[in-house]
Amino acid sequence: MKPNTRILDYVVLIQDGVLTLDDVPQDIKSSVTKWVRYLSGVTDNGMVKEDTATPAISTTPAPTPAAVVTKPILPKVGD
Repeated sequence: MKPNTRILDYVVLIQDGVLTLDDVPQDIKSSVTKWVRYLSGVTDNGMVKEDTATPAISTTPAPTPAAVVTKPILPKVGD
């Protein structure tokens, strides 16, 4: 289903920070919520709000113990 102009107007105002979802009329609130979530890239249906930023997850795998190269320990100078 395509959103109509009224829904898109509210979506843009919410994305710009002018309005919140609480300010949207009840008759189109579910459609506006759906399109705001869709356009912001939300893929899950959970309604969990995180107050703290999550750290970025590294996509590079950790080296395996066999791949770790050990260097010889050098003697201390001046002993």
